[in-house]
Amino acid sequence: MAGGGVVSAARRRWARITTASSAFLLLIAAVSLWQVSPELLDSYDPESNNLVKLGPGESVTFRIEESAMVSALRVSDGGTPDSDLTLLDDQGSEVEGRGPGLRDTNRLGSNESTVYSPVRVFESLDGNYTLQNHGDSDLWLVDDEGSANKLLGNIWMYLFYIGCCIGSPIGLVGVVLAIMVWTDKRKMPDQFVIIDNGSVILDDIQNEGSIIGDSGVAPNPFTVTEVQTSEMPKEESGDETWKRWDEG
Repeated sequence: MAGGGVVSAARRRWARITTASSAFLLLIAAVSLWQVSPELLDSYDPESNNLVKLGPGESVTFRIEESAMVSALRVSDGGTPDSDLTLLDDQGSEVEGRGPGLRDTNRLGSNESTVYSPVRVFESLDGNYTLQNHGDSDLWLVDDEGSANKLLGNIWMYLFYIGCCIGSPIGLVGVVLAIMVWTDKRKMPDQFVIIDNGSVILDDIQNEGSIIGDSGVAPNPFTVTEVQTSEMPKEESGDETWKRWDEG
């Protein structure tokens, strides 16, 4: 019982510490995101930060140096636009790229109303390329690696990553410890009160045998003590006196 109580108290203490730490770190992440959001939106806005912008039916040749990922985007009206483009390298061979995946999410323009959807993603580009727009809407080509590198020197971005990457796991640990503490409370036996010689003793059902005497019967919690006073012998003496007077 004593060991289990110590473990439960330690879990309760660490649950509070981890929960408070997680809340503090996530608060830092939220404040950091609010501080860096204007620069973040501008960096990933295709209208203000792009390699090329093509109108319907247009074509352009451009050069890019060692980019890990380049995305082609179109304005989205709620659906997923078709790619309708062709990217050729300096040898005239088509670079197929890949379709957008779960990590390639929509982007919000700096005006916070225009939504851009990735329609094609090209990886590991380096050299001269020709891009052709076969669609009936504007097409943007954005260097994602270059956009990310612009935020590397921002202290708020580092604080955002630290708050999210550390605060979330710590919060998960705090939730697990809180569940364990709640489970320990449900497993603890009920306690009851024993009054013994004016003292209040807390005991539980498991220790019930410790309060049973050798006779097998629990002692009466309320002990009545007979009190004798000095007046009792005087009354008896008075009765004897009247008895002798009556006998003559």
